[in-house]
Amino acid sequence: MKKMPLQCVRMASVAREYCALIDDERDAGWIQRLAKLLPRLHVAVTALSAPSNEGRAALVYDDEKRCDLFLCLSEDLRSDRRLYAAYRTISAEPYRWPQHCERMADNLADMYFDLRHGLDLLWVSPQRASENWQYSFYSHWGKHLLDAECWLRAVESGSEPALQPEWWWPDASRLAANPA
Repeated sequence: MKKMPLQCVRMASVAREYCALIDDERDAGWIQRLAKLLPRLHVAVTALSAPSNEGRAALVYDDEKRCDLFLCLSEDLRSDRRLYAAYRTISAEPYRWPQHCERMADNLADMYFDLRHGLDLLWVSPQRASENWQYSFYSHWGKHLLDAECWLRAVESGSEPALQPEWWWPDASRLAANPA
């Protein structure tokens, strides 16, 4: 494997940590570790150097694996007593809890597969992995990351998780070319 730039090393480290957290048996403290990891992931991906547009390969999910992971995560979130207790103190609508957990599970599963794909590319080319992470962040999993961060912070701070509006990321390469 080629020598990697420091930003790519950091991104790979955080991506591995995220994937390990999702892959491992989720214990009582996994939500707290996730809450601390997501901002680090956000910093790591935005610190990557500007893409050269080579990383624009679309990721095709294995629907069966994605569905299995989604269902496991959704069940783990719904059955987390500490998280549910926090939610119950803020919501008069406990029937919405499964919907909130499904939304969070969707966020976590989509992020997992995009990050795992980048880790697989790392062995082929660190540059390609870095560009893929950045491109897929701006085109797909960045919204999932923000929604997951907002979801956790809302429940943690005692408010109902709000639905994030639909939006599109700005073109990162255009922003990098025209600094303010």
